[in-house]
Amino acid sequence: MTILVTGARGNVGRAVLDELVAAGQDVRAASRDATALEVPDGVAKVSADLEDPSTLDAAVAGVSAVFLYTRPQGIEGFVKAAHAAGVGHVVLLSSAATLEPESAQSRIAQLHHAVEQALAAAPFASTVLNPGAFATNTLGWRADIAEGVVRTAYPDSRIGAIHERDIAAVAARILIDGSHVGEALALTGPEPISFREQAATLADVLGRPLPVEELTAEEAAGRMTALGWPPEVPPEILRAWARTVREPSLVTDVVREVTGRPPRTFRQWAEDHRADFTRPPGVGSV
Repeated sequence: MTILVTGARGNVGRAVLDELVAAGQDVRAASRDATALEVPDGVAKVSADLEDPSTLDAAVAGVSAVFLYTRPQGIEGFVKAAHAAGVGHVVLLSSAATLEPESAQSRIAQLHHAVEQALAAAPFASTVLNPGAFATNTLGWRADIAEGVVRTAYPDSRIGAIHERDIAAVAARILIDGSHVGEALALTGPEPISFREQAATLADVLGRPLPVEELTAEEAAGRMTALGWPPEVPPEILRAWARTVREPSLVTDVVREVTGRPPRTFRQWAEDHRADFTRPPGVGSV
């Protein structure tokens, strides 16, 4: 049984790859440029662009299951190629945005929901993973932390920040045993934690003070846009942060239910990523 991992250079994709290799699975790693992939010994590499159907037949040939990143453009081509290759199960990395009450008005949710719907209608089994806020989002603070500060809007917004290795552990378990077919699984960390508390945890792990400077929503949106975020996305994220100041994000026990162990805490994530905050921003980031 060969399992294809798309987006194998990404935070979650690489963690899925490592989980599967540790479990003794036959794994094929895919990225737009396979030559840039660094993979464990014995792992095959293939170039595959989910937005270019001509690259997909070779990627899915002989594959029984796929870990798939959300790419609305080209999903029809992927479904066609996967079906023709006899793929039996696809595990999709989607977003908790599709589970929100206002998802119909959310551009983020619409993009992810389009892929979820395409897979639900496909002739093979699928499982959707809907993680909430990634703990890795705090890597966006690296430049500020280098200056000895954390800058964010809504510092008391409380989110269920999840470690990428927990998302990967859930994905790998389902890819291996073929469970949770047809389900959408909301994944979170173990508790709601505010940005202010995240900053305090990072300060403790790094051994230096990190005062929090609160940005206005407009300032935060400008910073996000400057980093390359589509202009319609920051307002959606900021509205969610404002809401979770009043109502903490939902947390679930799905990680424990699927893997048999509790999700990692934000402190564990910070300790795992300590080196990412001690090297210059843009150098060797995860």
